[in-house]
Amino acid sequence: MTGPTMVDLSKFATEEEQSKRLPHHAVLRDQELRKEHHAIRQSYPESAQPSEGPKVDAELAYRKRLLYRSKQRGWLEVDLLLGSWAADNIMTLSLEECAQFEAILNMETLDIYNMISGQMQVPDFLQTPIMEKLQKYCQSKPVGTADPTMYAKIKAKMSN
Repeated sequence: MTGPTMVDLSKFATEEEQSKRLPHHAVLRDQELRKEHHAIRQSYPESAQPSEGPKVDAELAYRKRLLYRSKQRGWLEVDLLLGSWAADNIMTLSLEECAQFEAILNMETLDIYNMISGQMQVPDFLQTPIMEKLQKYCQSKPVGTADPTMYAKIKAKMSN
C-alpha cells in the first residue's frame, strides 16, 4: 500500500507482529487484497444510491459495514455486545476510532469475546481507547442474564 487509508490496519500491528501470525507471502497477498478492496469502496454509482435519505459515500458505507460486521459474528453473546455497542456509537466515532474498531472486528470472534470480557490479555496493537470502551461496556452489560425486557430492547437494535 502506498499510504494509509481510512481503514489501513497495518498501523495497529508491526511487520514483526504480522509476520508471526502469517507467512510472508500471505502478508503480501493480504496487503494486495486490501488495496483492491479499498479501491472498490471509494465510489458508489447513482444506481446504488437510496431514493430517499442521505446519499451513501465511502465513509457512510464504511460505518454501515462495521455495524453489520458487529451484529453478524455468529455467536449470540458477541453479536449482542458488539452489535448493541456499535448501534449506539459507530456513527459518532472518528475515522481513527473506526479503524481501531475494525482492527478488533478482524480478530476471531472467540478472541474478541475473551478480550472484551477480560478473560484474555489484549495484544499491544489492540490496546486502544476503543478496546477500553468495549471492555467497560461489556462489564456493564451482563450477557446471559434472563431479562426479557432488556433482550427486547437489544433485539430491536439488532434487526437489519
